[in-house]
Amino acid sequence: MRLKDGNFYTDSRTNKVYRLNEDNKGSWYLSTHDDEDHDQMSRTSGRNMMKMLKSFYNKVNDS
Repeated sequence: MRLKDGNFYTDSRTNKVYRLNEDNKGSWYLSTHDDEDHDQMSRTSGRNMMKMLKSFYNKVNDS
């Protein structure tokens, strides 16, 4: 699995869609932009992000 800034993932528990982001220090985080809220999760290493994505998220296909 490779992380790519800008990919979208769906949380398998809530069906909420998140965007994968990389900051300028090489940390990764998921964010969502809804009409009602601007949510940004805590940043983590690439290795930890891959574990989290494999456990709880499904990649949204680019079709």
